[in-house]
Amino acid sequence: MPDPAVIHADLELFLTRWYRAALAARPEDVCRGVEVDNREPGGEQFPERLLVIRNDGGPETSLLTGRRNVGLSVLAGDPENPQDAADLAEIVYALRTQIPSTDPDNPVAAVLGSLGPYRVPEFQPRARRYMTFSLSVVGKAL
Repeated sequence: MPDPAVIHADLELFLTRWYRAALAARPEDVCRGVEVDNREPGGEQFPERLLVIRNDGGPETSLLTGRRNVGLSVLAGDPENPQDAADLAEIVYALRTQIPSTDPDNPVAAVLGSLGPYRVPEFQPRARRYMTFSLSVVGKAL
């Protein structure tokens, strides 16, 4: 008998929705009005605070599970005054431990590792902090 077909949830979509709700619920001023997306605006005006989430993929670890590497960029403040970026990045990083759950609509079973947040020097209107998470994800039968 062949193995069942398994499908994995759209991790970027899940994480963008999850972080929108999590940041909106935070009391810190730096969490107000954060835009969360899976891409940076092209040629448009940068929002005051932005969290960009990118799924870099990863291997399947069993019939139902996989490991996914996710990159997160926080853009806020400006290069001369990066405190908003630093503060928001620390909160985003700390919230990672709350992502996994047994909710059937949550594909994240565990945070396997994380790095960052790191300062990224570049020429743009906002200061950037970057971090990565390695997540254990669970699929569903198709």
